Amino acid sequence: MNPKTTDMAVTKLRERVLETVERVLGKEYKPRQRTLELNSLKMLELIVALEEEFGIYISEDAPLSRITSSVDRIVEFLLTVTLPAEHG
Repeated sequence: MNPKTTDMAVTKLRERVLETVERVLGKEYKPRQRTLELNSLKMLELIVALEEEFGIYISEDAPLSRITSSVDRIVEFLLTVTLPAEHG
């Protein structure tokens, strides 16, 4: 995979993460804010939404508050797991 393709893949991944975050947090999401300030219920809702969106399982032993602390951290985490192949 060349760097341009990789950049495009990361950009697409980030867009999907943003859509998921916006769907879960609604008006609570502030795009200009660098961190996501989530209570435990919202964090759990976001984890479940990410699992559904990306077809993955995030273990309860994973550092969930770190993973969900920002959009960038979520993208970083997703880049470390094997995502199911996209169909379509």
